[in-house]
Amino acid sequence: MACSLPAGLRTKAVACATLIAGALLASIHLHAQDANRYILATQRNGAIEIIDPESLATLGRIHFDLPSKSVGLNGISASADGQRLYVRGPRSDEVSGCCEIYSVDLATLETKEVKDATLIESDRQIGLNVSPLNPSPDGRWVFEVRRYSAAIDVFDGVTGKRVRALIAPGVKNEEQWWSTGTWMDGRFLFYAEREDGSVATLWSISPDATELGDGVSVEQFANVPGCSSYRGAGLVASEGNLFLCEPFGWKGDRREYCGGVPGGAWLLDTKSGSLLRQIAPDLYFSELVADPEKGELYGLSVGDPNWRSGVELVRMDTRDGSILRSRVLESDFWSIALGSLHSIPAGNVRALISAKK
Repeated sequence: MACSLPAGLRTKAVACATLIAGALLASIHLHAQDANRYILATQRNGAIEIIDPESLATLGRIHFDLPSKSVGLNGISASADGQRLYVRGPRSDEVSGCCEIYSVDLATLETKEVKDATLIESDRQIGLNVSPLNPSPDGRWVFEVRRYSAAIDVFDGVTGKRVRALIAPGVKNEEQWWSTGTWMDGRFLFYAEREDGSVATLWSISPDATELGDGVSVEQFANVPGCSSYRGAGLVASEGNLFLCEPFGWKGDRREYCGGVPGGAWLLDTKSGSLLRQIAPDLYFSELVADPEKGELYGLSVGDPNWRSGVELVRMDTRDGSILRSRVLESDFWSIALGSLHSIPAGNVRALISAKK
């Protein structure tokens, strides 16, 4: 039995690629169980890893043979029912371009390009720089942050239809902002910083809000004398704590041209906008995600701006930022998320690609 790989995994020399399901099913053992939370990780080289959040050990791996010069895999999430993985991969019309979203059925490993109605679910990536879509905890709403504007589009989580926009008061159309947001205690926390770093504001928004109103002015962080202000920020909430941090390992990483750039994350007082304390100052997070059930943080730290060395996965205590466990990863571009799955592949499973010229 065979199924076609999505068009995004083809090159000009590969007119048709097939996933050899028989070989996969012969080598895979699925652990049927209640949904458990895992760290989901992708490598640019085409590997998906499912990692135990306690020990940080890899429990299963799915590897795809991607075309040469492909952008690779660079983002992952799990479906709400725990039966599928969603990954970001090469575009359908240009393998060197990013990105299309593909679903991977964990029972059959069938891979399909995601279309239309499932886009909101598949695009709810967790992390600093992966997706602007933020579903509410009950799934009723999806808040989409306009990354370069102090505004949010609100969607109905059931129908996927846009119902309203929330725009910061007094913002001029020509201004560029760096924006992000996250849910905490039933409210959406929205952070927007003017491009020049002169203004940063935090809003606490109820799900049915019809306007933003005035927010709280946020204290500047990570300032370095003689260096430009940081480019954007990541916002992560866990157990009533809100952390603010600068994302590293992405385009514009300030370590490329500035010395003394601080790492870590800052605990932010949501009422006053003050920074209370810094955690993990020696780590440079490309992504920081929270497990609300365990009250722990998981960080992907990048020692080198170009991912050539010093890639580390860490598990931290939310209360004080102490490192509970760490694991050195091979040098490559990684992306992580947390997700609940009912079954996982054990060991290494490879997708076999055959080409017809």
